Amino acid sequence: MTIQKPLTLQKAKSIARHLGLTVREVCSGNYRVNFRDGDETTAYYTDNLEDAVNAVVAMARKRAFSNDCEPTEPRAVAPSV
Repeated sequence: MTIQKPLTLQKAKSIARHLGLTVREVCSGNYRVNFRDGDETTAYYTDNLEDAVNAVVAMARKRAFSNDCEPTEPRAVAPSV
């Protein structure tokens, strides 16, 4: 049986930063999760830090899958010889 250390805000911020998101503790004591360039329409609020990290992972996955469907730059095609 493995005993896990409690999740800290610093660790949650580190995970979020690595995935391109942010986690902040707001005045009410809740946590705000958002994309680095996100506005209030993409923000997610929760009172549970573990839930905030789960939201970070879900938001990062959703963004990754939606970006796979829409190319951001045209791909260069190698000339045939």
